[in-house]
Amino acid sequence: MKNNIKYIIIGILALGMFACQDQTDIYEGFVKSSSNKVYPGKVLNPVSYSGKNRIKIEVLTPGDPSVKEARVFWNFFTDSISVPVTETNKLMEVLMDNMPENTYSLVIKTYDVNGNISVPVEVFGTSYGTNYEKLISNRELISAVPNLVTGTLTLEFGTADISNGAVETQIKYMNSSDAEVIATLLASEKTITITDYKSGGEFSTIFLPNATCIDTFSTDWSSI
Repeated sequence: MKNNIKYIIIGILALGMFACQDQTDIYEGFVKSSSNKVYPGKVLNPVSYSGKNRIKIEVLTPGDPSVKEARVFWNFFTDSISVPVTETNKLMEVLMDNMPENTYSLVIKTYDVNGNISVPVEVFGTSYGTNYEKLISNRELISAVPNLVTGTLTLEFGTADISNGAVETQIKYMNSSDAEVIATLLASEKTITITDYKSGGEFSTIFLPNATCIDTFSTDWSSI
């Protein structure tokens, strides 16, 4: 009976060692296959800038000299743009035009000379268009007081629509030298006095959807 128990224990230990050996072989094989995978350097510090039906992103190219190309993907990888990478550790701009108004997940991958692909880097970007333009309107003109004797024109405006990104109002007029001039009134200001006014007058409000937008939006010109 004791001998039988001894043989059973020896058998269990042998099976355990065999199983451990099999697992070790599998793990070592996985490590070996994984170690053969090459990942080129990825882009760093991605920043996106909004635009009018376009988006610009800036990235720092990797310090890996084998990287020769960067690709930006969006719309679940159905659309992309390719940009050559010619220098390491350099600020690179990528401009994507014809982007319908939306917020996009932009995935950036780099490729080396052998076609190896880097770890992806994601950044979000927003394009603005007609939907945003429907939200903006020209600033209200409360009063306009011209003085042709002194050649001045004093304008008072209502509160600017800062919540939708109003930044300034432009006033276009003819000056005393018969030249067309554009004066600027900041969104935080309500009155402006033009000192070389002669005739005419139109105004338009300028908007920026956000602080990083590369394009401005403007309302139609309204007559004074």
